[in-house]
Amino acid sequence: MLSHQAQMLQDTVRTAAYQRAILNNAPRDFHDKVVMDVGAGNGILSFFSAQAGAKKVYAIEASNMVECLQKVVDAAKPQRSPTEVAQEKEALELMGAGDAGLGGVSFGTTNPSESRNAWLQGRLVPVHSKVEDVTPEHLEGHTQVDTIVSECLGVLLVHERMCESFLNARDRYLAPGGSVFPSAGTICLAPFEDKQLWNDTANKAKWWLNSNFYRVDVSPFAALAFEENFSSPVVGVFPPQCLLSVSSDYVIDFASITKEELKEFTVPVEWTFTNAAIVHGLGGWFDLHFNSQAPTPVSDTDMTMGDANANGGANGMSLEAALATLKTASASASAASGSASNTTSMDAVLTTLPTIDSTATTPATAGNFMTTSPYAEPTHWQQVRFLLPEPLAVNRGQKISGSVHCKVNDQRSYTMTALLRLQNPDGTSSDTPIATRKAVWRLDRQTYSWS
Repeated sequence: MLSHQAQMLQDTVRTAAYQRAILNNAPRDFHDKVVMDVGAGNGILSFFSAQAGAKKVYAIEASNMVECLQKVVDAAKPQRSPTEVAQEKEALELMGAGDAGLGGVSFGTTNPSESRNAWLQGRLVPVHSKVEDVTPEHLEGHTQVDTIVSECLGVLLVHERMCESFLNARDRYLAPGGSVFPSAGTICLAPFEDKQLWNDTANKAKWWLNSNFYRVDVSPFAALAFEENFSSPVVGVFPPQCLLSVSSDYVIDFASITKEELKEFTVPVEWTFTNAAIVHGLGGWFDLHFNSQAPTPVSDTDMTMGDANANGGANGMSLEAALATLKTASASASAASGSASNTTSMDAVLTTLPTIDSTATTPATAGNFMTTSPYAEPTHWQQVRFLLPEPLAVNRGQKISGSVHCKVNDQRSYTMTALLRLQNPDGTSSDTPIATRKAVWRLDRQTYSWS
């Protein structure tokens, strides 16, 4: 359980993007707000929300991971029971991180006797429940929250169907004028050429064309094997050089889409080819957007949306300003608890928070955007390739148009049906077999590591 959580936390693209988004939107959506974290897992988004000044964060988690999250909450207390301290010290000694450790090796400055993350005191409430079963009693009487955060995403954004739980929380608990983060996701599809991948996939099916396997003719399996292999998407990173055109994009607005609309939708596609090529399939990835939906204060109307530079922006403040606010709040919390060690601990946290390089992003994207594109640094979501059972040849200047219909299935995922047509020189589409391709794919894999 924790090894899986560690892999996601170590995805620095994902983790840093969420922290930037939350801190940049702190003034309007987190500071002194009530926040719900849907599918909290290890609680990292809850921690970021508290860093951004939330007065209360309800971390909703259905798995037993909530017990681990409770230990973080307990460790933030100004005083812990001697039994709790002794148990943690014993565990740390076994892993070599205690006062002496195995062979005297030290793995850090962890001290179970001291309060850790004192800024969480009184702010974070782990809730062991599916979000669909959450009641106001779980939320200490709150019937609404100001902001909802979630990392509800799977391969190609929607695999695993956790986004439906995100929308359930939005519909039941988000206050008018509140915000959800991420605010939207964009599914991106582009044609690719990869003869080796197509041949490898076909050869796995061709193995069944065996009429004498231990004197058994297994060839009746061949057609089924071919269908199975080509209906299974290939999850993994791929080089952008194999892409043949810019992507066709489909935006899912988490602030407004209904659950029914999310369960079945169609992605229109159209690509223009600058060179002759063989299309072996479609490559897919997704982008995330983190834009506030809160009403813009009058005083903020002259500020630039999403600007992560020193002057902040309509969608949030700069990291420097957010961290200054956080440090002030932390100092107050430390003074209230009477623990001098808390301030030192908070300083250590502040110095490790990532900063935004203003030269690496534009004002339009800084702090409110993340991509899993093959052109960008890999994430644990990787990318996905959908192979055509029969490749399609295109000439320079030709276009392919069509659609990819996505509908939920009983495997907590989606069945995707593609219909692609080569366009004629006059712009019309051809229905001839040589110019038309149909394919059915079933998203069936989630991934938690990357290379």
